[in-house]
Amino acid sequence: MRAGIEMLSEIPPEKRQEFIQSFKILPHFEGCKNNCIFYRLFEDIGEVNRFLWVEHWSDKSVMEKYLQSDRFKTIQGAVDTMGELIRFNRIQFEEIVN
Repeated sequence: MRAGIEMLSEIPPEKRQEFIQSFKILPHFEGCKNNCIFYRLFEDIGEVNRFLWVEHWSDKSVMEKYLQSDRFKTIQGAVDTMGELIRFNRIQFEEIVN
């Protein structure tokens, strides 16, 4: 079964650009090349400056290793320093193809 994370955060308007930039410059996690299926930063159009970071992984064990990585700790640090973590979810899902 595949696994993922969803991290919802709120960032003050004056930190918005810096927050977005911090995601653009992050180094890739070594295990991501073959195991990270999807990762994106989304902004809620209904609530400006509220962001959802989503990552999908090929399996839970690889994701758990990633959660201990410097890259993930940098993401956590950016949220903690620049804004507020609203919600953090670990998810499991099954991919359905038509």
